[in-house]
Amino acid sequence: MYAILWKAYIKKYKPIVIWVTWSVGKTSCRMIIYQVLKQFLTDKKVYTSPKNFNSELGLVFSIFALERYKPSIKNYIKIWFLFLWELLFWKKKYDIIVLEYWVDHPGDMDFLLKIAKPDYSVFTKLDFIHVENFENKEQIWHEKIKLVLNTKEKSYLNKQDEFLHDYSKKLKTSFDFFNKKHEYKHKYICEDKKIFSMLKIENNIIKTNILWDDNFIYLSLAINILKNFWVNYIEAWSYINLINQSGRFNLFNWVNGSVLIDSTYNAWPASMLKMIENTVYLRDSIFKKYEILFVIWDMRELWKKSNQEHRKLYHYLKSYWKIVSIWKETLHNFWKHLWNFKYSKDAWLFVKDLLERSDKKYIILFKWSQNTIFTEEALKEVLADKRNAKRLVRQDTYWLENKKNY
Repeated sequence: MYAILWKAYIKKYKPIVIWVTWSVGKTSCRMIIYQVLKQFLTDKKVYTSPKNFNSELGLVFSIFALERYKPSIKNYIKIWFLFLWELLFWKKKYDIIVLEYWVDHPGDMDFLLKIAKPDYSVFTKLDFIHVENFENKEQIWHEKIKLVLNTKEKSYLNKQDEFLHDYSKKLKTSFDFFNKKHEYKHKYICEDKKIFSMLKIENNIIKTNILWDDNFIYLSLAINILKNFWVNYIEAWSYINLINQSGRFNLFNWVNGSVLIDSTYNAWPASMLKMIENTVYLRDSIFKKYEILFVIWDMRELWKKSNQEHRKLYHYLKSYWKIVSIWKETLHNFWKHLWNFKYSKDAWLFVKDLLERSDKKYIILFKWSQNTIFTEEALKEVLADKRNAKRLVRQDTYWLENKKNY
C-alpha cells in the first residue's frame, strides 16, 4: 500500500536517487556520502534519514522523510493518509536522496525496482550475513546485483569484493571501482588531545575528524561521486568535518587514561577483523605504551558458519591480546581467555575492576551489540564523562526501558 505512494512521489518530484546496498558498511557509507554532498552541494537540498531505515517500510519512511514512528495499526493507517497529503499538497523536500537497503528474501529487489530505479548505486562488501532465507551467498549476490543492472547513470563497485570484481567484466552498464589499492594513504595524529586522520587522496591532503580505514574508503568514494555534479576536488578542502555514527569506531576516555573504542553497532566476520586491525594500528600510531583488550560478544546470524567463524576469530586474537567475551558462542569457541560472561553488565564490572586495580593503561575495543545484547551498557559504565553516554547506540527512552529486562 505504501509502495504506491512512494512510486508516485518519486515520479512527481524526480529527485536524484543514490542507493547503497550490500552486506556490511551500508550505513557508514550512506552517512558519509550524505554529509559530503550536503557540505559541498550548497545549491541543492540533500537528504538521508538519520535513522537506520533499511527495511521495505523503513525505505518508504525515508522517501517521505518520516523520522519518528511507533508501530501500531492506528499509526500505520494515519501515516498512509499523511503521506497521501504530502504527495498531493506539499512542496519538494529534497533534490538528492541517499537510501540504504538490504534484501531479506529472493525477489525483494525486483519489487523495489518496480517502484524506483536509482540514478547512482553503491555496493560495499558482501559477507555471510542476512542469508537465512537464501540457499547460499551466491543467491544473495544474484539478488542484489539486479540493482547494478538497473542503475540509470553509474554504479560504484568495491574492487576488493571478489564477486563484484569478477562480475564487472560482464557488465554493460556504466560503473567505477572504488577501494582500489593505493587509492589513499593515511596516518593518525594527535592535536590538543584529539585524534585526527590525515589522508592523501588524489594527490591532495585532507584532514578529517573520523578514523577507521573503511570510513576513508567511503570518504574517497563520496569525493568521486561529487564529480557527477560538476564538483572537482580542490586543495581548499583541507579539512572535512564529519559526524561519525554511534557504535562505529568512536573514541572515549576512562578515568585512568585508558582509551575506549565504541564499535558496538555490528560484528560480522569482515567488520570484526577490520576493527581489530584498526585498533592495533591506532595503538601503534598514538598509544604505543598501551595494552590492548577486546570485549567481544557473539557474532550473530552466521547460522551454520557460526562455530567456524568464532574459532577463526579466536585463533587470530589469542596469541596477541587479552579477551573478555560475552554469551555462549564465544564461551564454546574461544577456550582460554580472561573470562566469559552471560550478560554485559557482568562484563563491565569485571573490566572496571581490572582497570581500577591495574597500573597499566589499556586501549579497549567494545565490539558488537544487538537486541538482547546491549554491549554499549558495559561501555557506558566505564566512561570518564557520563555525558558521553548519549553518543552510544540505543539510548532513547524506548531502548532504555527495554534494557531493564536484561
